[in-house]
Amino acid sequence: MPAGMAVGPPTLKVKDLQKQLYFYENHLGLQVNHQYQTEDGLECVDLGFKGKFKDYKEPLLVLKHDPNAKQTAPNFAGLFHFAILVPDRKSLASAYLAIENSDLHFDGFADHLVSESLYLHDPEHNGIEIYSDKPRNKWKIDADGHIVMGALQLDLDSILSELNEDERKNTMFPNGARIGHMHLRVTNLERSVRFYQKLGLGITTDWSAMGASFLSAGGYHHHIALNTWHSLAGKAHVKGDIGLDVFDITVPNKSFIETLTRELEDHVQKTNQNELLLSDPDGIPILIKSY
Repeated sequence: MPAGMAVGPPTLKVKDLQKQLYFYENHLGLQVNHQYQTEDGLECVDLGFKGKFKDYKEPLLVLKHDPNAKQTAPNFAGLFHFAILVPDRKSLASAYLAIENSDLHFDGFADHLVSESLYLHDPEHNGIEIYSDKPRNKWKIDADGHIVMGALQLDLDSILSELNEDERKNTMFPNGARIGHMHLRVTNLERSVRFYQKLGLGITTDWSAMGASFLSAGGYHHHIALNTWHSLAGKAHVKGDIGLDVFDITVPNKSFIETLTRELEDHVQKTNQNELLLSDPDGIPILIKSY
């Protein structure tokens, strides 16, 4: 996978569009940038940041409205969370206060040694991580050449100290955020790891003994995370269910798409000159695009 690859945006199939729009617009500060209908007649809404119309290239998130969407099974394969990467620690502090001031409840917080994270979920229980990366020269490498990650207690006081008194009074969700990685629930970890390796990603952190693996391109800590914590031997992704409908991976050249089309022929759903639609072993759709 080219080092210049990028993950995102995810498309979420939602049952109650207005409730979801209220959440993302009023609590995370996103705005509707584009509305359209898909080939199957479903309404889609592209969400991005306020004041970004002239710079609009692609959304941070897409909501696809299907009032007939069904609730997922408890052991489903699909989205664990999508992760929004903010530019720096100060931005993370601002995001924390903006969300806290909107009366949302966080699911948790973590210091992952390579990053610092806030966790919450939307009204239809799609998981969301908001995080900032620590400097790469602070990341540690173990004896096997893997990046050392953890799940330690987050020092919120230290993060909030990045803001002065005036900045604490005027917080907003950072406009410079983007999708940093996707974390997926899978039913067979080893099988899914093999697929994403064929996709061109390398293992960066191996927690397979604990039911998880992390993979990336270009030495990043992870672009894709996989776990079987609640989905081991569970139910494959179902197209008509609430939750993740598809997520994008963008690559810098068309030739890579041609290579993937040959290498992953059994997983190809649709292809053209600039795009390739794949499904992973659990049926989770991935749209590979060139820019």
